[in-house]
Amino acid sequence: MDQPCTNLTAPILSADSTMWFSAHGFGWGYCAFALPAKAVCEKLGAANETPKQLMLAFELGKRRLLQAVEQKALPGTGERIALSAAEL
Repeated sequence: MDQPCTNLTAPILSADSTMWFSAHGFGWGYCAFALPAKAVCEKLGAANETPKQLMLAFELGKRRLLQAVEQKALPGTGERIALSAAEL
C-alpha cells in the first residue's frame, strides 16, 4: 500500500511579497506557512521579487519546500509558521 504524502496548496502573495501557502498530510491535517520573498530568491532561484518569478520558483522548488515542511515541528495552535532561507 502506498504511503500518503504531503501536499502543498497554491501560494498566495501577500502585500509585502511574502508567499503564504498551506501544507496538508494524512494524520496531521493542514498547517499554514509564510515564506519571505528574499528566501525564495536566495534558495529557490527566483531572479527577482516579481510575482511571476516568485510563483515560478515556488513551483520549481516544491520538492525542497516539502522537505522543509515535513521536517518542521508543527504547532497545534493554528498559527502561520514562518520558514527561513536556512530551513530550505
